[in-house]
Amino acid sequence: MRGYLMTWLAKASQGQTLDAFIKAWPVDWLVWEAGPWRPTYQTKETLAQSGLVSRVPHGSGESLAIALETPKQRPYLSLGRASDNDIVVDDATLSRVHLLLQPEPLGWSARDAGSTNGSSVEGAPLGPDAVALQPGTRLLAGSVRFTYYDSGGLCLRLRGKG
Repeated sequence: MRGYLMTWLAKASQGQTLDAFIKAWPVDWLVWEAGPWRPTYQTKETLAQSGLVSRVPHGSGESLAIALETPKQRPYLSLGRASDNDIVVDDATLSRVHLLLQPEPLGWSARDAGSTNGSSVEGAPLGPDAVALQPGTRLLAGSVRFTYYDSGGLCLRLRGKG
């Protein structure tokens, strides 16, 4: 999976028309929304360099756009905190495998993988049955917020119009 900071994508696509953006980035996207992060380890220390330790301030950060690319090994992408997922988010509110995302003819669908803390789509509980995602659909996995976009929808968001 390829992931990009939203500010980087906005800068890299500055001046492009909507059609040019879609041609340059012809994939669908899952945006990991900025918000509180609950790493699975207890110290909340994230960077250690030359004996110095940096801490992540509560609620800080920036949204990350993840390009959803059709998986090669199986018919879905897995999202969770375990390192063998296609999309790894180390957050204590996520299960080892939390969500399954599947490509569909007109986009993607999502289903909960039997997670402990549950998932929802637009506030409605998400179960084991797949739910089709529309551009702008908000997902909650545990306490981690995501938004699904097609390429055009992400372009509009980057320009503050979506």
